Amino acid sequence: MRLDHLVMLVRDLELASADYERLGFAVTQGGEHADGLTRNALIPLEDGSYFELVSFLNREDTRDNVWGWREFLPHEGLIDYCVASDDLEADVRRLESAGFEVEGPDDGGRRLPDGTEIRWRSVRIHQEGRLLPFLIEDLTPRGLRVPGGQAAEHPNGASGISRLEIAAPGAQEAAASLAALIGAPSYIGTSIRLGACTLSLARGPDARSPGPLAVELASEAATRELDPLLAHGVSIRLRSSAG
Repeated sequence: MRLDHLVMLVRDLELASADYERLGFAVTQGGEHADGLTRNALIPLEDGSYFELVSFLNREDTRDNVWGWREFLPHEGLIDYCVASDDLEADVRRLESAGFEVEGPDDGGRRLPDGTEIRWRSVRIHQEGRLLPFLIEDLTPRGLRVPGGQAAEHPNGASGISRLEIAAPGAQEAAASLAALIGAPSYIGTSIRLGACTLSLARGPDARSPGPLAVELASEAATRELDPLLAHGVSIRLRSSAG
């Protein structure tokens, strides 16, 4: 498995897109999801992962999507994360045999701004909070869902997700569960490698439920923290690849 994307819930997609551009990111409009409840914009990165800025079309609508993101409203921020699967059925069998309770697979899709329809399947692990990621498998070419090339070139120099910090009440136990889920052959303490990204488990603030907490991006520019107001509540650190 590999890290696919991080989900940032925002109230106003146009405003959030403009703010992330002010932070030095190139933002690509993604279109409307097939369930008619949400739409998104993407910030693709050179390592193949991406940020998903997502907003509900109607915040007064009580219906929720399959990922249960409406529970986070009216707040904004980093709410979820996803890993990619090349064989979702096999992964579901493996996870169920390991004792995980799997919800899905569910069919999903999105209509791109040019009208192209893309499709995928996803599953979520039954859990408290968002400690564990959901899984996605593309049914149409991934290049349609996640643009590359110039779309992944950012003025701030960001090139990939190097670290994802995850809040957990019991970091050691959470690391063991996460390692089992992604099929990590081994892990050290509370840090797990997922491709080029390190998943770091840490005890989060008492008021926060388990889930993604902060992100570090590899960058060709100087190391710095990005303005959390412009990032709509997401804690993002750019770390220079020059050290």
